[in-house]
Amino acid sequence: MSRYLFSAVLISSILFGLLFPSVALLWKDYLNPILALLMFFSVLKVEKRELMRENPKELIAILIFVFVITPLFSLPFKLSDPLTFTGILIALSSPSAAATAYFSSFLGGDIALGVAASFITSLLSLLTLPLTMQILAGTAVPVDQSKVFRILVEVIVIPIILALLAKKFFKKITQAINEKKDYQLVFLFLLGSAVVGIGHDLIIGNEYKFIGLTAFMILVTFLGGALAYLFGRRYGKKVAITFFVATGIKNGILSFAIVLELFGASAVLPLVANAVAQFLAMALFEVFGSKLQRS
Repeated sequence: MSRYLFSAVLISSILFGLLFPSVALLWKDYLNPILALLMFFSVLKVEKRELMRENPKELIAILIFVFVITPLFSLPFKLSDPLTFTGILIALSSPSAAATAYFSSFLGGDIALGVAASFITSLLSLLTLPLTMQILAGTAVPVDQSKVFRILVEVIVIPIILALLAKKFFKKITQAINEKKDYQLVFLFLLGSAVVGIGHDLIIGNEYKFIGLTAFMILVTFLGGALAYLFGRRYGKKVAITFFVATGIKNGILSFAIVLELFGASAVLPLVANAVAQFLAMALFEVFGSKLQRS
């Protein structure tokens, strides 16, 4: 991948959605299929040996940080607007980003553990996301759990099954797709710009709230990651770095798609802030990660 191309795509998608929202809205109805396609591409890169850990305690600990500890950071918003609280809760309860292994490699972490974390947390979110929402959100906002389950099946389960079948029966095609990774960033641009484009009208007039939410999500990204890193040090520095990435960088587009489906565009401001925060954090990782690794 060209130097900083990933970061350039992330930042340009945010700017495009802010500057040309009417254009970005042209593909807003295709968020779930594009998200499913990126999940498909991600699983194509997963090798069976990367999922087999010599020390399964490492992966179990990551699951606790991703699905138990991080969602607790949403509790300060429980006394605020119920939709804002529910949106932040969903954002912080989402699985690790597909790019976990990518940024683990930049920071000198355990790449195989990053692959396992993104794959397994995505799969388990089928159960954990509805359960977390039921436990922490309760009756604050009525949630149609069947819609949540359907989205998770569409964008996680089906792509995983199709990718595993493709790896088994279409190995040459799989290899060709994996070799053309740069082209997959087009879909990431479409997702990012659509998310910001959908939230554009909410951002205008609520700039201070949006900036505050974005700052909070960036803080949680690094605070949650730091706690995971400190715990992970017992397994070695490389593993600890992957703990940081897997805990801090969540699948922000997935949480946006869920809230958009459940509550409509009027409720997505916290999720736009979360997506922007995640994109900015990932850009920082790519730009400064290799420097940190050498230091």
